[in-house]
Amino acid sequence: MIDAVDEKLRRRAEEDRLAADILEECRVQLMLKFRFLDLALWRMSLQPVRAGGAYPLATNGHIVALEALRVIARFNQSFNEVVRDYLHMVLHCIFRHPYNADHKDREAWNLTCDIIVESVAMDMCAGRFSSEDDTARKEALSKIRLMAGDMLPGKVYSLVHNMVQTPAGQQYRGLGRSTLNEWHALFERDEHAAWPAMGDTDNKSVENVPEKYSEDESSNNEQAASSIEELLNAEQLPESMREQMQDLESRGEDEGSEGGGEDNSAEAELAAEQMSYSHEDQGADPMGNFQDNEEREDDAKEWEEISKQIAMNLDTFSKEWGEETNSFMQNLALVNRKQYDYSEFLRQFMVQNEEILVNPDEFDYVYYTYGIDLYGNMPLIEPLEYKETDRIRDFVIAIDTSESVKGDLVRRFVQHTFDILKSSQDYATDVNIHVIQSDSRLQEDMVIRDMRDVDALMERFKVRGFGGTDFRPVFDYVQGMRDSGKLTDMRGLIYFTDGLGTFPDAPPDFDAAFVFVEDEAREIPAVPPWAIKLVVKEETL
Repeated sequence: MIDAVDEKLRRRAEEDRLAADILEECRVQLMLKFRFLDLALWRMSLQPVRAGGAYPLATNGHIVALEALRVIARFNQSFNEVVRDYLHMVLHCIFRHPYNADHKDREAWNLTCDIIVESVAMDMCAGRFSSEDDTARKEALSKIRLMAGDMLPGKVYSLVHNMVQTPAGQQYRGLGRSTLNEWHALFERDEHAAWPAMGDTDNKSVENVPEKYSEDESSNNEQAASSIEELLNAEQLPESMREQMQDLESRGEDEGSEGGGEDNSAEAELAAEQMSYSHEDQGADPMGNFQDNEEREDDAKEWEEISKQIAMNLDTFSKEWGEETNSFMQNLALVNRKQYDYSEFLRQFMVQNEEILVNPDEFDYVYYTYGIDLYGNMPLIEPLEYKETDRIRDFVIAIDTSESVKGDLVRRFVQHTFDILKSSQDYATDVNIHVIQSDSRLQEDMVIRDMRDVDALMERFKVRGFGGTDFRPVFDYVQGMRDSGKLTDMRGLIYFTDGLGTFPDAPPDFDAAFVFVEDEAREIPAVPPWAIKLVVKEETL
């Protein structure tokens, strides 16, 4: 009985070592083809697991959890498949998919991430590390690109989300659940349950596990049981790995001939403990105990730095790589765009005012000491009736209502701005806010004197214009109000636009910020040196 346990533990340790060596060889091969991925390929340590997962690999951004039996089985199928599995997982981290929690429809977002990285991987490999399903993937990607418009995360997510939300038995633009299941099977290669963005939910991204990964555990064990012997004879096995496996095999035979006593049993058990751990002991998430929130934040920052470093390297040597990395660089540019907190940004336009408020931070020490002397333990405090505060009073919100700007987006931006103004104590109730609509000429100036009137005014708000775009009329109009004393406390102007217009030649004597909604399909236009550029996500409005 003890010999059987020893053999099982020894076998498991060998399988874990072999699976780890296979992945190390994948790293080396990817490094030889894509030198700019060096930091990303070795960023995570390998951790063999026995979790019974449906996929060979999983990651939380910190470690790679590998199912040894499935990795070996995939290697038996094709070494290229394991390489593509590993590249797929690393691209998720480079694009920071595991840390993106902005999308509520997790199935749609998970599938979107898989579609994007597989599309990028196919472009990068360009015939290298080919997969037997690549032809079917190309057909599916052509259909997705045709329906979504561009192979960009936001557009693909919108398509997939609408398909997921379509009631059962119905179709969205001729596509239904059967098409989604087909895409799941084609594009998924790793498990997403351990992604930090998934939180504590056990939300799987697929309803039906792809058939090629859905064998029961017994069949997987039978397939992997003969894998070591088969791999020793495989022509694609690297020589260094072959020698290591032969050494393991011969060492196992020597130990078996010695009778396998207690020392051998202890050694085998120790090796098994070092190379694997029990899924039951770790809970539902096999990697959940390896990180706390601070470590996850550190990992997210490190992946951000890696993404930026890769983008810089590719930008420097873009001619060397040609069109193979175009989609990769496009997705890198999207994920590396700097994001801003719009509510924090508005605080830049505060001015100092004196409010009729109790100021507990300042009081007269004469009364304080007099109370102590007179009553022993009762200080007298006379708080000041005035307090200096930073508030926004005079403010201008300019809206580009040209034909290229969506009317619904304009309304959402104005409403979002006022929601921030009303909810924060940093904004005064009595205000002098001008909401100016303009295309190539001034269309309307809506003045707000009391923040309590905003809701009533927004009900009557209508977008006017839809002509060309010229920013100069707004700046001339605002400068006229400043000269006439109507905007004496004004610190700045926020201009919501798509940027396709004529800017003033001379800088104004107040701060001006141009706010753009992030558009994956194009670069945000440049602004003059004297202006502030702010990019916000549409879903935050």
